[in-house]
Amino acid sequence: MTPLNLIDLLLENNYSYITGVPDSIFKYFLLAVDREPRFKHIITNNEGESAALAAGYHLATGKIPVIYMQNSGLGNAINPLTSLLDENIYSIPSILMIAWRGMPGESDEPQHKKMGDILPGMLSLLGIPYAVADSSVERMQYILKQAKKHFKTRKQSFAILFPKNVIAADKSLENNLQPKNALLRESLLEWLVANTTEKDVLITTTGKTSRELYEIRERQGQDHSRDFLTVGSMGCASTLALGIAMERKDRRVILVDGDGACLMRLEALATIGAIQPSNLLHLVIDNNAYESTGSQKTLSHHVDFVKIAEACGYAESMAFNQLSEVEVALKRWKSGLAMWVIKTFPHSRDNLGRPKTSPLENKQSFMQALGIEE
Repeated sequence: MTPLNLIDLLLENNYSYITGVPDSIFKYFLLAVDREPRFKHIITNNEGESAALAAGYHLATGKIPVIYMQNSGLGNAINPLTSLLDENIYSIPSILMIAWRGMPGESDEPQHKKMGDILPGMLSLLGIPYAVADSSVERMQYILKQAKKHFKTRKQSFAILFPKNVIAADKSLENNLQPKNALLRESLLEWLVANTTEKDVLITTTGKTSRELYEIRERQGQDHSRDFLTVGSMGCASTLALGIAMERKDRRVILVDGDGACLMRLEALATIGAIQPSNLLHLVIDNNAYESTGSQKTLSHHVDFVKIAEACGYAESMAFNQLSEVEVALKRWKSGLAMWVIKTFPHSRDNLGRPKTSPLENKQSFMQALGIEE
């Protein structure tokens, strides 16, 4: 099924309002949605926000919204799904398009396995009926008819689970033009590795940031023990770094965050600012994109992270566009809670690999490097 096939099916059924948080399974579908003027498409910062926004749309129009998410994001959406949209509360119908990462029998990253295994059971527990998407257009037509039939008797969400490869790739939708002399995240990470000490602790956010740091260490023949690679739990790396910084004042903790991840858990900045860990340097690599899922736009171009950090109590907050500016700042920074927002271009190597060590192995070596025995 092509992205345009799916778009046509949704529009035929009068589903023209779509909101959510991107996943790679929906990459080409979302690229096509952004070219379709008949859709109103709003990318939100987390899946719970998407559900609430969809509820507002239904209240204002009486129409049924579409909410898309990765299955890991279902955890973020459970609260509004059960206490806002649920048929025992406000009874708000919606189509849930859920990317089924870690589907049993499919190879995927370790952070997707648990949710992949329990996804059908979770939906059943929530009382949300579901169907599994199919690459056949005729089968998808039938599933959407079932959803419409469901909405006639129950004003309740209906989920469609999308395994990998149900939606065909359409490379013509991609735009990979790279500006000349653009600052890339991997170049910044290489510089960071070269300019930090063995006493420094590096915490990286989920996605390609952690993958790139791992490969840089491999290329340079270095061990990974002082790096904590946050492979899942998007947005949580900042609070995780706070927990480490609070307990290990003998180490500089350098958090390499992303704009999408920072926006997903923006409330963490208030907690960090209130606690004021003087050994925490918070880098927000802002490429204005959910790059791992197809470079859909985040809302960072509407957000001033520097001013938000300042308002939350960060002792220092600055924005940089050049690596040379970051170099000067790092030489000067000794202590004091700081946020540096570094503008980069969304790009990564086609041959970028994944860590060869498991998350558990990463945890164990990291704790050992800190001198901690479990």
